[in-house]
Amino acid sequence: MKKIIAFCTFLLLLSCDDGNFNVPEFNFDDDINSCGDLLLSKINGTEVLVIEIAEDNSSTDNAFFTTERADETFVLSETGSNTIAYRTFDTAPTTSYFCQNIPPTSPSVVNEWLGTGTLQVTTTLSIDDEDGVDPSDEDLNGDGDLTNDDTDGDSIADYIDFDDDGDGITTAAEDVDGDNDPTNDDTDGDGIPNYLDTDDDGDGIDTLLESLSDDDLDGTPDYLDTDTAVERDARTPAENEFIGSYLSTFIITNLQLTNPDAETISFDIYDFGSKTVDVTNPVIETP
Repeated sequence: MKKIIAFCTFLLLLSCDDGNFNVPEFNFDDDINSCGDLLLSKINGTEVLVIEIAEDNSSTDNAFFTTERADETFVLSETGSNTIAYRTFDTAPTTSYFCQNIPPTSPSVVNEWLGTGTLQVTTTLSIDDEDGVDPSDEDLNGDGDLTNDDTDGDSIADYIDFDDDGDGITTAAEDVDGDNDPTNDDTDGDGIPNYLDTDDDGDGIDTLLESLSDDDLDGTPDYLDTDTAVERDARTPAENEFIGSYLSTFIITNLQLTNPDAETISFDIYDFGSKTVDVTNPVIETP
């Protein structure tokens, strides 16, 4: 019952001959299954709550879940484009049950409640270049805009650049002391942390042109060793990679479910749950 935020009405119209009323439990966890264009389902044993939404871009894999939305609403009805239904089965269905063009004959539906209400969808995008530097620390000019801080001038802003200084060594790998904080590692003591310093050891040769190996076998790789100032061919930086996490939340307001006997249950607000989709190098709209 944790997903029910507030009850508006709990009206029982006992029209069944035996006076019994099969009340939906709505005992679902946060997991939302999705398939098709576009079907959302929550399954708990033999009970299922399913929403089907008609959305223009939902035919593309995950397109619905990777579109930022601010409280976008969809009107749910018993029939038509956007629908919601609660069903119980004779045995527990699998998540693939609803992802088939023609549902299998087993398990079979025991009870069905059709619903109306308004589905409110909010989808937010958070970015992580997994470099160990907090995004707030990547606003180097302090203007509150992360998109215009680009240390190496590669047209990839630092907050989504996994090699901020373009020296061929990822920012995460420039955490020399291994404390998971690259901002406090400054090998040459010039006040510029290694992850933003094109010459980490201050020997006059760019890190990009120094070997990652330890030629003099003193335990320090050449690019951090002032004793091995040997210029080599520039390394080819790896292709940049960052992760975008889209978090979609689904809230249903004024939800009313009705069975064939005209028995109804109503909820003021019902939290359908949330779904997260991770995308590598998502397209980001800049201000």
